[in-house]
Amino acid sequence: MHKLLFSLLTVVSLSLLLFFHGGEARQQETPFPNACHFSQINSLAPAQATKFEAGQMEVWDHMSPELQCAGVTVVRITLQSNSIFLPAFFSPPALAYVVQGEGVMGTIASGCPETYEDIEASGRGGGGGDRRRRFEDMHQKLENFRRGDVFASLAGVSQWWYNRGDSDVVIVIVLDVTNRENQLDQVPRMFQLAGSRTQEEEQQQPLNWPSGNNAFSGFDANIIAEAFKVDTETAKQLQNQQDNRGNIVRANGPLHFVIPQPRQWQQDGIANGIEETYCTARLHENIDDPERSDLFSTRAGRMSTLNSLNLPVLRQVRLNAVRGYLYSGGMVLPQWTANAHTVLYVTGGQAKIQVVDDNGQSVFNEQMGQGQLLVIPQGFAVVKTAGETGFEWISFKTNDNAYINTLSGQTSYLRAVPLDVVKASYGVTEEEAKRIKFSQQEAMLAMTPSSSS
Repeated sequence: MHKLLFSLLTVVSLSLLLFFHGGEARQQETPFPNACHFSQINSLAPAQATKFEAGQMEVWDHMSPELQCAGVTVVRITLQSNSIFLPAFFSPPALAYVVQGEGVMGTIASGCPETYEDIEASGRGGGGGDRRRRFEDMHQKLENFRRGDVFASLAGVSQWWYNRGDSDVVIVIVLDVTNRENQLDQVPRMFQLAGSRTQEEEQQQPLNWPSGNNAFSGFDANIIAEAFKVDTETAKQLQNQQDNRGNIVRANGPLHFVIPQPRQWQQDGIANGIEETYCTARLHENIDDPERSDLFSTRAGRMSTLNSLNLPVLRQVRLNAVRGYLYSGGMVLPQWTANAHTVLYVTGGQAKIQVVDDNGQSVFNEQMGQGQLLVIPQGFAVVKTAGETGFEWISFKTNDNAYINTLSGQTSYLRAVPLDVVKASYGVTEEEAKRIKFSQQEAMLAMTPSSSS
């Protein structure tokens, strides 16, 4: 009897522990209370732009009702040719999308091996022997990037970006501030490992970030000198005490790195331990390639999805991405995302977008163009109709495996409902119910009637 009572108490205790632990985890990820109650949703533009020596960083207002609802904030970085976004990290996990340009980026995680060596050969060589190898550099893995690449950024893992092209690089980053990996509050923070405050930042800014000096600047210069075994003057250089160029600086001539062939170092999947998780995990994929499209219509457009099934590291980031193209007159049929909010960023063209809330009220019905951003809350129905120049966008969803339900089309909920239920639900005749169920033969991408004629 005592053993039975002890077993029951143990089970109850474990159940309560799991319940409260799970509740705490969910609480950490809960956005601001009542943030998703809208009479109208607004498209958003950056609230602040901070100019650096060779580029700028624009941030959206994380206190806007739309971004509070989604529990995210958004950053857009522009790098001029031959410039570097200096090493920094964000407190929450993030997804970055390369809107335009090309270059090299590095992910820096303490404890990962320097897997690439730069060794220069010198001496006579050939048949004469006496060929010496001079050590030049060692560093962690690097990635070439180009338009259409999506990069996962883990909490507290720093990254840097180098624009080696002739035109600007533009990168949009969505930060999941309500992710459980972010143990701070829901105010976005960027921790700089190099760079300094600009004169512009020293003036009053409407938002509190990005602002500040790098991590070394707060330490005593003598302590830094001892830690790195350098002189005090060099330690002060690390602090960037006399530098006001900011976090995007111009490089002194083209930079050179040891870069592997594409995908040479990558391994699919994530295992336990820091080396497998941070050091060898595949962190990016190009989502613009037409060959990887999940949905394709020769007349309407195409869509590609990146989630934790094809990029496993997204299980930690807890975000996914959808890339979409609509041709002139193309339409994404009415749908809703069942288990995530959507942050839509327009990369080209124009479209009319309509959003309907849980009360069946229209909360957004506007044209959207390049550079604009729209938050579509979980469960809200949305339809997109491209203009004459077509429409391009990238959507970030707040679930690593978000899924969509459609209102019309081959795979819609109406196709799954019995005919008599359709008749009873909408008060239509059997013939009308059949047309409602079966007229639309496309799954998700279709042409508008005016374009089809």
